[in-house]
Amino acid sequence: MRITIQSDTDTIALSDHWHNPRHIWGIRKNGIKGLLGTPSYKESFEAKPQQDGEYWPSRLTQKSRDITIDCIAKWLTSIESANATDRICDLWGRPLTITVHDAHGKRTLTGALADDPEPTMRWTEQGFEFTLIVHCPDPHKYGDWISYPASNGLMQVENAGNMESWPVVRASGVSRLTLSLGGQTVVWSGSAEALTLDFESMQPSQGLVSVDDAFAIPPGRSSIPVSIDAGQLSMLVRPCWK
Repeated sequence: MRITIQSDTDTIALSDHWHNPRHIWGIRKNGIKGLLGTPSYKESFEAKPQQDGEYWPSRLTQKSRDITIDCIAKWLTSIESANATDRICDLWGRPLTITVHDAHGKRTLTGALADDPEPTMRWTEQGFEFTLIVHCPDPHKYGDWISYPASNGLMQVENAGNMESWPVVRASGVSRLTLSLGGQTVVWSGSAEALTLDFESMQPSQGLVSVDDAFAIPPGRSSIPVSIDAGQLSMLVRPCWK
């Protein structure tokens, strides 16, 4: 497994397989928690008075995710080790992109450092141990964005994950568009300038959304009817996993 922690100023690559035992950015054995599973429910199940069992909530949603990575860094000089502790501590307060490469392929999460990494010097200050605890408000894991163009009034899109995923629409030369899926419809109008519309926030880069019944893309393939007055339209979808 390889995990990359990327901030706006730095990228740190961690691996559970150490090619050079004298120069390591490593993940300790059994040093990962909160990554491979999926977080618990936010809702509670209420007991049925005078009956067996409990009531189902109206819907089930997940809590945020906390990932713990126990790490080791080992260098050739004490100066390199000291500089590395500065890099680790500088992750605090910055949005972080966590990219995991393993048997699943490549999956990405976003979060922020939730606690002191507490670098502890070892080996006469030529290396140190530390723990990264990353809080991910969005608990889901994502693949890469894939763009699907509209053709003949239809977009054929795919979500290869096991969880519904919010799409992003991009258009140019379009002043009015309508999209629908599963009985839900979105209608936008504006100028013919470039448009970006994220269905999670439904805040268009320009123009106005007059019908806001945003839909997420379910797992598998979906056919989305579209109507535009002119120009070009595409939808970006990324697979999502629990």
